[in-house]
Amino acid sequence: MKKLIFTLLLITAATPSLYRASAQERPWMKYITPSGYYQAGFNINDALDNTFYIKRARIALAGELYQSDRFGKFEYKVQAELAGSPKLVDYFIKWTIRDEFGFQFGQFKNPLTVENSEYAPLKLEMIDYSLVVQRFARMSTSDLTGISSSGRDMGFQFYGNWFKMADGHALVRYNVALFNGNGINKTDDDRCKNFMARVMIFPLKDLSIAGSYERRLGHMDEIPIYHDYDYRVLDRYGVAITYDSKIGWLRTEYMAGHTNGWRSEGAYITAGYRITPTFNVGARYDYFTTNSRMPGNDQQYITVGTSWHPFPRLRLQLNYMHKQEADRSVTHLVNLMSSIIL
Repeated sequence: MKKLIFTLLLITAATPSLYRASAQERPWMKYITPSGYYQAGFNINDALDNTFYIKRARIALAGELYQSDRFGKFEYKVQAELAGSPKLVDYFIKWTIRDEFGFQFGQFKNPLTVENSEYAPLKLEMIDYSLVVQRFARMSTSDLTGISSSGRDMGFQFYGNWFKMADGHALVRYNVALFNGNGINKTDDDRCKNFMARVMIFPLKDLSIAGSYERRLGHMDEIPIYHDYDYRVLDRYGVAITYDSKIGWLRTEYMAGHTNGWRSEGAYITAGYRITPTFNVGARYDYFTTNSRMPGNDQQYITVGTSWHPFPRLRLQLNYMHKQEADRSVTHLVNLMSSIIL
């Protein structure tokens, strides 16, 4: 696997120059834009357990197939993950008919929470996503549904931007989606679909207020109904406020929902200051309780970190985490990660 990743790294690194040369010789190459990034690092905890790791190794092909004033813009993207078990994480088409209305079909990021879909790994200020995203948006193996799918699913969505303001930004952005609900690269196996919706309001270009909602549609007959709760219900709902500018960022989200008969809730707040365009410092507080009906099962994480771009295609991140788990155990983790952008 390491040899494969190293080979793909060399190929992808050479791709931009080959792409520019080929585009001049073959007109169809203008419809294909290759890209990729690789994230690897080293972490150590207070028990002196330590490891080198590869977090992500992705290559992608994307492009704009058609654009006109009358019929809008037609785009596509295919992205593969090579770290761990190789798999496709994105494959979709997008048809933006007008700024106010577009359609996306395939496999892509869920519009649940702001952090999941609006903050890709290369934009995220910290090395890891918040507990809200990890446990509610199918971002990690700790998701309450048991599905780990990089925050993605298979389905379709409508999206758009309404009411363009004087400075060019849209006042309202919306997403309405329907997914299988089973994770990536899987067909529907339970006769249910997951409905998701999100609205973001931008009173200022750098300031947004958002609301997210998810609910499973349909019932799985083999799951019983108990007198106090219907275990077949799955829902998520939450709000977010974000401020993100050249100076710094302030973002907070609260999410709650029902999964497997539990009512769970969580929140995070993160803030940071961009000391220079290439160097920033920040912190985040995470809170999550798996079952709010039972005391003593909450997690609380505190993260402080820094991010540095010494070169345009290299990003270095250093995080310190204080982690209090549901069993009240406390661990301290130092994590260093590098991102190579191709």
